[in-house]
Amino acid sequence: MTRFLTPKEFTEELSSRRPDIIDEMVESEPIYEVAREIIKERKRKNWSQEELARKANLTQAQVSRIERAEMGNMRTLFKVLDALGLKLTVQYKN
Repeated sequence: MTRFLTPKEFTEELSSRRPDIIDEMVESEPIYEVAREIIKERKRKNWSQEELARKANLTQAQVSRIERAEMGNMRTLFKVLDALGLKLTVQYKN
């Protein structure tokens, strides 16, 4: 029978196997935040990935990669943001 780990146990187990993983996760969070916002806006508009791809002049596979936080090049990202009526803002860290 499979034993499920608590979040704390999972974090401890992961940290012991890959001590670098927590730092990687923290560093990657802004990328995932952008991807989550893209997905949220696409769903709010009730668009499929294919429809977003069409409006952004991209392939569905490109949209899928962006939504998985595999950003690729900035032009592709900006095409998706533009099609959704979103913009990327850069600001100083607190």
